[in-house]
Amino acid sequence: MTTKYPEIPKKTFADYGQMLHGFWPNKPTFTEKDYPEFEGKVIIVTGGNTGVGYETVKSLAGSTKAKIYIFSRNEEKTLKAIKDIELEVAKEYKLKPNPIGFIQTDLSDLTTIKPAVEKFLNKESRLDLIIHNAGVMTPPTGSKSKQGYELQLGTNVLGPFLLQRLLDPIFIKTAKTNPPGVSRIVWVASTAHQVAPKGGIFWEDKNFENIPISSTIRMQIYGQSKAADILLAKAWTRHHPNVKDDVISTSVCPGYLKTELSRHSSWFESFILNRVTWPRRFGAYTELYAAFSPDVKDGDYSISFGVPAHTREDLNSVESGDKLWNWCEKETDPYV
Repeated sequence: MTTKYPEIPKKTFADYGQMLHGFWPNKPTFTEKDYPEFEGKVIIVTGGNTGVGYETVKSLAGSTKAKIYIFSRNEEKTLKAIKDIELEVAKEYKLKPNPIGFIQTDLSDLTTIKPAVEKFLNKESRLDLIIHNAGVMTPPTGSKSKQGYELQLGTNVLGPFLLQRLLDPIFIKTAKTNPPGVSRIVWVASTAHQVAPKGGIFWEDKNFENIPISSTIRMQIYGQSKAADILLAKAWTRHHPNVKDDVISTSVCPGYLKTELSRHSSWFESFILNRVTWPRRFGAYTELYAAFSPDVKDGDYSISFGVPAHTREDLNSVESGDKLWNWCEKETDPYV
């Protein structure tokens, strides 16, 4: 029997140019000076206790008056991160930020997400912005989520999809009270989507269990999870037509950054990455450009550090997006 490998579409010159942009990105121009006050509004940042998420929360805490919640797995690590953020904000921004909330959940275990949302709903009656920042990249071969999915597919795709699905009622209710475009969903993807299987998902073997895993295949598996985030970003408003004029659902590649996301890389990969990546704070500028810039429209994709960009052409397919959406709904139905 012949082993079936995923088909990877050929890249255009524009695709290659965009991939190179990450090594020599533009200087951020949309920064804290441009963010709205967001007073009285509520923001969720997943994975806000480390890496780009940490910097995003810090920037929000220092430059807006919003109430911020970190959704993350490790309570001890997150509570320490919140204390560190508060100290850094006081030093850098010369102010005392609003208290930062913590909700414990593990995106790699779908059973933990509904209790987390219920805890949030007991505390808040609105939700204006959610940044799906948490994720995992190239874990050890064979890593699985609690429900048995390939770990990146489970953590980067199904976890955020279920979280958003459960938050949709309060998010949509809030969106109807906001001016158009204020309520936003930011799905953190990656330029790695360029090496994802055609259509985003390798449906013949989405958990990559039947082919030998090489370094190239490892990146394709990661790219699959990030292509899926782009497809979901483009599909969200299509599946919520009652608020299609009110909500912006958008995706980003934060940039090539020095974060814990690459902790599973080999020593050689880490050696190279440390020489071609940028401080993680710059990634926060990409995420918050998507969250606040008036230039961002529904379905857009942005790259480092706040630059409009394009996704691979096949990821604009409504058919591919709806196929993934329907699969995610079916897989998460038992946990709603």
